[in-house]
Amino acid sequence: MREKSTFASVIANRGFLNLWINQILVQLSFNSLNFALIIWVFKMTDSNTAVSALLFSIYLPPVLLGLFAGVLVDIIDRRKIIMVINFFLALCFFSLIFFKMNLLAIFAITFLVNALGNFYALAEASAIPIVVKRNQLITANSIFSATLYSAFLVGFGLAGPLLAHLGINWVFGLEGIALTFAFLLSLAFPSITALPDAQGQRLIAALSKKKYGKIWEIGLIEIMETIRLIRGKLPVLTSIIILAGVQMGIGIVAVLVPGFLERSLHIKATDASYVLVIPLGLGIVTGGLILGRFGIKMVKRSLVSWSILFAGLMAFIVGIAPIISPAIRYFGHPMPQAFFYQPSLSQMLMIGSFLLGIAVVSILVPSQTVLQQNAPEKDRAKVFSVLGVVMYGLSLVPILLSGVLADLFGTAPIFIGLGIVIILAGLFGLKPSLFFRKKELSYRVREFLGLGHWEEK
Repeated sequence: MREKSTFASVIANRGFLNLWINQILVQLSFNSLNFALIIWVFKMTDSNTAVSALLFSIYLPPVLLGLFAGVLVDIIDRRKIIMVINFFLALCFFSLIFFKMNLLAIFAITFLVNALGNFYALAEASAIPIVVKRNQLITANSIFSATLYSAFLVGFGLAGPLLAHLGINWVFGLEGIALTFAFLLSLAFPSITALPDAQGQRLIAALSKKKYGKIWEIGLIEIMETIRLIRGKLPVLTSIIILAGVQMGIGIVAVLVPGFLERSLHIKATDASYVLVIPLGLGIVTGGLILGRFGIKMVKRSLVSWSILFAGLMAFIVGIAPIISPAIRYFGHPMPQAFFYQPSLSQMLMIGSFLLGIAVVSILVPSQTVLQQNAPEKDRAKVFSVLGVVMYGLSLVPILLSGVLADLFGTAPIFIGLGIVIILAGLFGLKPSLFFRKKELSYRVREFLGLGHWEEK
């Protein structure tokens, strides 16, 4: 009889518990940093384009390093990777205290932080299936997702008030202290390794002998094999595309939020913690807990498609709110005010953000679970590295364009357009026959999408 997977049984696993605590500390730091820098850069420049440049420096490292990072993570003890990265991240966060007024320095440090974070994310994601049993994967992923976005909730939620009332130095300092503590805890981690394949063993030998040409050759071979693996599995490819789309949407929204709140809604950008971030985080945590309990009984594709459709509807409503709201039209304060001066609009944003959080986690958890279940253990980190490259690579141009277009035309039209695109994506998942005729797709693709969509009526 197969052992039942529960929250208690997964958390009782020492390896998972170590990863979980480290994840909380690192994600708290990352999320508070992201929020603080987005608001700080917008306040320094009063420009959505500058925020786009900041997001570009966040998204570029995985594109440049992602594929080769996956090859290295697969052959190195994840414990060592996490420990070293925690140490250098702490140094980077403390250094921001001294360079906070230098925009180029902020971009450079942000690039370095996210380059390190890329290796951390790959080590963490590929370690979960090693330290838990296969039947515990969806529970483990749900716990990680719930705590990931709990950290999102707390990190973003605290960064706004800290930035508004104490200043940016407090945000950077507290983040550095949390990462220092994470580093000290990682010293007690057990080893987290997977047995390398023949190619991995050759790479280890080349690294020990410092044969850099051979290292590059082996790395390229591994990358091509990983790409062939992904091309051969529709569930893996589809999960990567979905997760990439979520990341793109998050990046665009992050660019738009400061200007949208201050210019369209006349709400202080730092109050995003109250009207957007905290409700969104609560929705994500709630959705993660629900999925952890009932997710194994749900049809993943239908759940993801309905969630995408709902997320698009929320983005569309946010976009039209400044256009149709009487509170905006007759608002008497030309300068951004605290959110409680706009009670009805703030309440609408809070409720919408909560529901959006449930939708987002209902997309992420099933997609990531499918990806893990269909990727061989020895290649899992490489598959996740390809995921990172696709996620961030596809986002670079839209992020830059969204900032420039928002400065030219305002943020509301961008939200409306984004909502329409997401709605269409959700409709395609639910009813692909609306977009493609039966003869236009191969049997293999139609089988994956659901043959029932093309049955003759």
